[in-house]
Amino acid sequence: MFNMKTSDLFKRAKQLADLEGSDFISWNEAISCINESNVGLYEKLINMGDNSFVKSYRTTKEEEELPEDFWQLKGVFLWNNGNLQTINRRADNNGTHHLSYELRNGKLYLFGRPNDVLVEYFPKPEKLYFKPHDVAISLDTTKEYLDCHKHTFLYKDTDESENETLSIIDLDGIKTSKDFLQIAHSDIVRAFITENFVFVVTENNMIIYDIMSGYSATVTGYAPLVTESGKEYIIDNESGVIKYFHIGNGSFSTSEINVVEPIAGGEFYVCDDNFEDFFYILDDDVMHNGVETNAGTAKHIIYSDKKCYVLGDTGFALIDADNEIKLIDNSTGLNVGFIGIDERTGYGYCTKKFGAYYVCPYCEDTPLNYPNSTYFQIISYILAIAFKSKQGADITLLQNQLAMIEQTFEETLGSDAFQFPRMGNVYN
Repeated sequence: MFNMKTSDLFKRAKQLADLEGSDFISWNEAISCINESNVGLYEKLINMGDNSFVKSYRTTKEEEELPEDFWQLKGVFLWNNGNLQTINRRADNNGTHHLSYELRNGKLYLFGRPNDVLVEYFPKPEKLYFKPHDVAISLDTTKEYLDCHKHTFLYKDTDESENETLSIIDLDGIKTSKDFLQIAHSDIVRAFITENFVFVVTENNMIIYDIMSGYSATVTGYAPLVTESGKEYIIDNESGVIKYFHIGNGSFSTSEINVVEPIAGGEFYVCDDNFEDFFYILDDDVMHNGVETNAGTAKHIIYSDKKCYVLGDTGFALIDADNEIKLIDNSTGLNVGFIGIDERTGYGYCTKKFGAYYVCPYCEDTPLNYPNSTYFQIISYILAIAFKSKQGADITLLQNQLAMIEQTFEETLGSDAFQFPRMGNVYN
C-alpha cells in the first residue's frame, strides 16, 4: 500500500528543484501549488480513463440531490439484476418519457421511470495540507493566559493594590486593557475573548465586557455564542432563544433573532452562520446538537468549514458533521486558545511549551490516497517544474523526465473490453 504524506511530496519536489534546506517557497504558496497540481493531475487521469477514485450509489428517485462530494459524472446505468444498461443524457428534442437523465442545479433528474439506477461519479479531490513550523511569540511567560483571539490575549493579573483582576494584551498594541475587571480568579469557571467582547463565566452568572467601549454587564441564564464568521451573540439556556445584545453606560439590552431546539446548560457555543449546526462545551465535554461527541476534555472550541476544532488539556482535535473525531496533536503543552483558523497561514491555536509561547498549525499532514507511487512521482515533477520556473531556472530536464513517467503510466492504464465508456459530458 502507498504510504506517503503531503510533506513527503513537498520534500521530494524541493529535492528535484534543488531547493533542499531553502525557504524560497512559502507555506501558503506551496499549499496552493500542491493542490493546483493535484487537481490538474486528477482531471487528466479522469480523461485518460483512470477509475481509481470512482464512487457510486444506487437510487430509485426521479429527482435527487447530488452527493456533497460530487465532482464529475462518470456514468448513469439502469441496474437490471446485475446487468447494466447505459442511460444517456436527455437530448433537447426528447420528451421526458424516454429513458434518460439530466443534471441541473446540483440535482440528478431521471426520466422514463427507471426502477433501479446506478450512478458512478468522481468525488471532489481532497484538500492537501502539511504542517508549517510552530512560530514563537513574545508573551510574558510569568502570566497565566485564559484565552486568545487573533493577536489579543486575555490573562490573569493583579492591580497596584494586589487585587486579582483580568487584563488584555494586544500584540498589535490596539486593544490592550489593563485591569479592566476586578474579580477573584478562583470565581472564574471559564473565560473567553472574541473580536469585540470578553465573556467571564462564574458559578452564578456571566460578565460581558465590551472591549471597544469599556462597558460591562453581569447577566444570568445566558451563555456566549460565536458563529463561524465571528459574530457574537448570547443564547438563553432555558428557552434556546438566540439574542443580540447591547451594552451601554450602565445598561444591558437584548433582542431575539432565532429560536432553536432548547439546549440547556452549555457554557460556550459555536455554530454555522445559519444557526443550524451547534457545538458547545458542557462540563468539559463537547456536545453536537445535544449529543455528546466523546471528544475528550475541552477548554476551547471554534467552528470552521462544517467542523468543530477542539482544544483541551492534553490535545487538539476536530469533529466533523458526522461526529467523526480526528486527533491532530496530543500532549500539545499548556493550551491557551484559538488564534483562529487561518488557511492563508495554516495556524490555529496558541500553547505554551518548552518555556515559551507558540502559535501552532490547525491542519494535519494529509495522507495521500494515491493507488500507487506513479501519482506521487508525477505530482513531484509538476511541483518541481513550478518551483524551478519561479526561480527562473531551466526546466527542460524536469519536463523530459515528467514526459517519460507520464508516457509509461498511460501505457499501463490499458483498456477493458467490457468497460462501459465514460460519458462524453463533463460536469464540475
